Amino acid sequence: MLLALPLFLLLTSCHDQSPQNGHQLIAAAVRNLLDKSYAGIEYPAYREGLKGVEMVMAQQLEFTPPPLRPRAEEMLSYLRTAEEILRWQAESGKSQTVNTKLVASWIDRHPFLRAAVGAQTNSAFDVGTALILLWDKTNALLPSFQVKSRPL
Repeated sequence: MLLALPLFLLLTSCHDQSPQNGHQLIAAAVRNLLDKSYAGIEYPAYREGLKGVEMVMAQQLEFTPPPLRPRAEEMLSYLRTAEEILRWQAESGKSQTVNTKLVASWIDRHPFLRAAVGAQTNSAFDVGTALILLWDKTNALLPSFQVKSRPL
């Protein structure tokens, strides 16, 4: 009887564990949004795509191996900042007057965005450069989410 309890606990604990493949679904959702983004995307479509990524992330993060969870959150941070920039661009229209507080907040969050200031014109924040920088950073994290094939 004493031996049966530890064996039962071992078997049930193994059975209750969820598969750790959430990262694959997260990577697929991010890849889908990046492909559309690189091809050129308007704010409403990007926002909908980001909502999809956020939904997959919320559902799958617990099924993602713990070492990959911070990278998933980092990708989401880049994608959310891109959404803020696209929203700002859509709302400001052709005027493109620079909101220095907003730009400063993006640069504080992601210092590499400093490269978007003055990229195309004198000291102006270049939206296209900023978006490419954010999407490239996201894209650079995706290989860590790939499943390595095992030899037969």
